Amino acid sequence: MNPPASVALVLAATAASLLACSSDAPGPSPPSTTGWVHPAPTDRPGPQIVVDGTATWRTDHVGCAEMVTDHGQKLRLVGQVATDHERAVFEGAPAQERVRITGYTFDPLANATVCGSGIPFVAEKVEPHPIR
Repeated sequence: MNPPASVALVLAATAASLLACSSDAPGPSPPSTTGWVHPAPTDRPGPQIVVDGTATWRTDHVGCAEMVTDHGQKLRLVGQVATDHERAVFEGAPAQERVRITGYTFDPLANATVCGSGIPFVAEKVEPHPIR
């Protein structure tokens, strides 16, 4: 093979490889809907998951929103999304509602609060989820 032909061959192979990698490459997998929530390991947050249940945005303590999952587990809802929902109650939003929440757990021992028991769960996205 002469040098120009080998360069052309390398360029064609590189272009084909780039096209193959960019066209149908799968994106990040969506979070899985779970029936049972597990606490995160002590050294890192848990994976992003989706949980269905009933959220109570206003409890006896300000900042202590909670959720009871469809399987009866109690989660302590934290993060900006939970705070925003709690504040919305003062403007007429429901204090309790059926929801689907996307988020993740984190170490419950390092995050003890006056909110009581429940697995700490950082709410990243909240969607209405009526019983069907």
